[in-house]
Amino acid sequence: MSTLKNFATVKVSKSIWALIGILIGLFLLTSFIDPYFFSIPAVGVTFALAAPLGLLAAGQTICMLTGGIDLSLAMIAAGAAFIVSVKSPSGTLNALLWGALFCIVVGSINGLAVGLFGMNPLIMTLGMNAVLIGVFTVGVTTFLKGSSSMPEILVTASNATFLFEPFSWPLVIWAVIGGALLFLLTKTGLGRLIYAIGDNAQAARLAGVKVWQVQWATYVICALLGGIGGVLIGGQSGAVAISLANPFLLPSVAAVVIGGTSIMGGIGNYTGTILGTLILTVLSYLLATINSSEAVKQIIYGAIILTLAWTYSKISQNS
Repeated sequence: MSTLKNFATVKVSKSIWALIGILIGLFLLTSFIDPYFFSIPAVGVTFALAAPLGLLAAGQTICMLTGGIDLSLAMIAAGAAFIVSVKSPSGTLNALLWGALFCIVVGSINGLAVGLFGMNPLIMTLGMNAVLIGVFTVGVTTFLKGSSSMPEILVTASNATFLFEPFSWPLVIWAVIGGALLFLLTKTGLGRLIYAIGDNAQAARLAGVKVWQVQWATYVICALLGGIGGVLIGGQSGAVAISLANPFLLPSVAAVVIGGTSIMGGIGNYTGTILGTLILTVLSYLLATINSSEAVKQIIYGAIILTLAWTYSKISQNS
């Protein structure tokens, strides 16, 4: 077992260095095509735009480490932002609490369905995504009718520099939450259980682990991370819509698999996801520079996911 762990550590270490090399290569290529990208303001904007994706990808990371996935995350993000905007007249803090409550409720439903009732995560969260689309489509004109603008303080913070460029408030928020997630996954009992369940849920259950409780906690944390990301997206755009976070769903999964987290669970880390997020953000800037459409970006993200999924499948079959 220790030999296997050492081998996995070496592989992760090598993959991290490979990702750093890819990021540097993309950065230099983009700077060559658009010299402005090499400037401090452009780097600051890139980090700020990467932050919401990094938070959604953080949620996907912990789900995928358990062998799951959350395809409702984009709608959770949009829903949280929508609720914050609607509740903003009652105060920003109150609005944020309502948004957090929404995330906890949806995350709990997903987590209990997967962990306690054994539903397939893909099917469960895809179904939840459809339910949320319906609820918010109806709600816009009925019980959720109200402001579609984010609170001014959140708009300002989501687009403001922190002390000096290239640092911004979204980057600081991402850094703090990312650091907390790295600590959770590497230094806490919950983190060890997440890896254990992803490696072999049945063995973990036989060892006395309350697997359903860990999976419930995982999906709640995922939803909260998605909600924070959604609020940042809404703050950066200034307004909200049902489709607010849709362009982030595929990239949030792609960033995780690029970062080396296995879709089978049990292997991976958030450090790789951070690098995957930055790679996709720089790639998105590069594609925008050469006037590629959003459709082209989605095709590339989908191709990345399919290629890496096929690769992981072959590796698992040969192991």
